[in-house]
Amino acid sequence: MIGSFSLYQLLVPLFALFMIAKAISRFLRTEQTGRELLIWLLIWSSISLVALFPNATVILFAQITGVKSGINALIFFGLVLLIYGFLQLFIMLENHEKHLTELVRKIALQQLQEHENRHHRR
Repeated sequence: MIGSFSLYQLLVPLFALFMIAKAISRFLRTEQTGRELLIWLLIWSSISLVALFPNATVILFAQITGVKSGINALIFFGLVLLIYGFLQLFIMLENHEKHLTELVRKIALQQLQEHENRHHRR
């Protein structure tokens, strides 16, 4: 322990600040949207709060959610977030597959048309 904080309680917020700076940099380079930036800010800020004030955060989270055990509330919330993220990735994958299929069809039709045009010219 360093003072009243453990090494973990010092390193996690520092890492979170690094990740927040990285997210802001990606936003400024227009590699992510404002919504994505906000999500990353909330995630890393929350992780920092839990690291800095673990007992108070868990108790507060338990009171807000109505779950008697704070750790159970955190685990449940984490699972819900993971499932939500998985579903979002699945939806994105389905959309990319759909767009890729449309693009392949369009290219195939263009190549067929070019082949027919070359064949008619002979």
